[in-house]
Amino acid sequence: MSIDLAPALRVLGICALIGALTTFLNTMAPPFYSADSFESSMALIHNPIYAMRQWVLLVHPVFTLMLPLGMAFALVRRAPGRAASGLIFAGVEKMTEFLLGVTILFVVNGVWKVDFLATMGTPAAAESRHLIETFNQWLNGIYFLLWAMFILSTGLLASALDRRDRLELSVIVTAGVMIVLTAMMILGNYAGQESWTTPVIQIAYGPLLTLHRALIGVWLLREARRLRS
Repeated sequence: MSIDLAPALRVLGICALIGALTTFLNTMAPPFYSADSFESSMALIHNPIYAMRQWVLLVHPVFTLMLPLGMAFALVRRAPGRAASGLIFAGVEKMTEFLLGVTILFVVNGVWKVDFLATMGTPAAAESRHLIETFNQWLNGIYFLLWAMFILSTGLLASALDRRDRLELSVIVTAGVMIVLTAMMILGNYAGQESWTTPVIQIAYGPLLTLHRALIGVWLLREARRLRS
């Protein structure tokens, strides 16, 4: 008895396109706010646009997890090992990203920054500032896990696609470029290569990641139609 995956792939394809939209909002949309000091950056929690972006960051990994899930469903018969492994690595990345979003929204912004602003100018503010700065340092280390999981999941899933198919080839090419850019981010953050990696990443990362995820969404919708025909 075969399982009809077409409805699931259609829903996952739509979620993938929403994930491409949240990627655009997170990486390319102008923030419309700025902060030139630690104190002013703490006060951003009262800015409605900043607050809205934090909610976008929270739901973003939920939608982007649907991309590897859809790819795993679509590819499980072609390459079951790579489909399963890619999904596992993507799950680690996206669950970590979601937990970070929850922590930032409800602990860092909802408690520590509120406490800092309420006690600013008093000795009690030093404790809140220490917690926030420690979290930011810890966050910098977590990026390595996120980027490594992204490289592994993207490489495994893309390697199972068919290069003879034009749309799948587009996904493969954008996946390869994103792996290179993510490796450059690792070099910049952890190997002191920011001088040459940062300009490239600032120009290319957001547009190409948005395009890559949009192509996956289109491919999933096409695979759903193929299964129906």
